[in-house]
Order: sequence, then C-alpha cells, then structure tokens
Amino acid sequence: MKEIQRSPVFGSVLPIDIDKNNGYIEFYPADSIFSEIRDYFRKNQSPNYIWLRGIKDISMFIGVQRLLSMIKEIFPNQKIGAYINASLFVYEKVRRAFLSCDTVVINLNSVVSSDFCHSCVSDEEWDVKEILNGVRLFIKDFNGYFSVYTMLLKGINDKIEDILKLKLFLLEIKPNYLSVNIFNKCGFESVSDEFKDQVKDLLQDLPFEVSFTF
Repeated sequence: MKEIQRSPVFGSVLPIDIDKNNGYIEFYPADSIFSEIRDYFRKNQSPNYIWLRGIKDISMFIGVQRLLSMIKEIFPNQKIGAYINASLFVYEKVRRAFLSCDTVVINLNSVVSSDFCHSCVSDEEWDVKEILNGVRLFIKDFNGYFSVYTMLLKGINDKIEDILKLKLFLLEIKPNYLSVNIFNKCGFESVSDEFKDQVKDLLQDLPFEVSFTF
C-alpha cells in the first residue's frame, strides 16, 4: 500500500498495487492488505477512492475478489476504482465482481487480434472478439464510471487501420473517458509525430472526453 495520491478527477486516492512479484494471486495476502487499509482508516480521513492497480490476469482474481468483498462489507460507502487488463473481461466471474466498483479503467491498446496479443500483457491468448464481447457485456450492466486507457506502441498498433477499428469499437461502447498515451519503455521507441497528429485528428471528435498525453 502506498501513500495517498491526489487526482484532478477522483480527488484523494489510496493506491493498492496488485502484482505477481511473489507468485500467483492465490497466495496474495488479501487479509494483510485489508488489515493495512483498516489501520489506515483508523488513523486518517478516508480517501475519496481506494484504487486497485496492476490486475493483469486471471491468476490474480481470487485475491482481488476477496479484497473487494472485505472492503465493501466493512466500508460499504467507500468508493473503489480498478485498473484492469481488458483480457479479463472474457470471464463472467470477473465481470460480475467488478460491477461493485465505482470506477473501472481498462487497458485496451488494440482491437486487432495480433496487435492485442503483443500489446496487452496477459498469461493467456484469447480471441479478441471474445474480449470485446466481454467488455460489451460488462458495459451493459455497469452503472459506474468507465474509462479506456490506450497506449500506442511503435511497430505494433501504430497503423491508421488499427486506430479506425478502435474508434468504431469506442463509438459502440461509449466509455465516459478515453486516455491515449505513448509507450516508450522496454526498448520501444516513440511513435512518429506524424502518427500522433493523425491519432488526434481521428479521435478528438469522439462523443465523450478524450485526452492525449503526448
């Protein structure tokens, strides 16, 4: 658990990083993390949001689900946000569990099968059509704030055809917010300035809020 952060959109945020550095999430210490949260609440004012981050694959789900349940049971008025890999929406149990969140952000870099597999970290390979259908089903039942986070990776999803297909899907699901960023770590170079301008031209007229961090 990290220190409180300030978000211009969500206010005070208590981030909880979920990762697999120490193995599968079945062994993730959800009870210990919740104990830290409860101790924090005893000593400090409640944050606007508890934010679960780094939920990348299904092996993490058992611990995350338990943590969600405990927070909602003991602090029923506490708002919860989650940042999730879009591939997890193929699982009905995952979609159902995250309906309890107030805000859900998905990482969706491409709606093209080959590019999706190369750009979204996941331990399993899925037909992107199944993933997109899972997102559709989730959106249909979700009453909270839904946002999409897209990263542009040179040599993977830096083609106009990719962006046009992504735009069509976004027009279908109509999230509350879209954030577009550049991934230039792990040996990746930044996409070209020309492509950045093309992306802005294609996406800036979407009928919901869009931000470009480049």
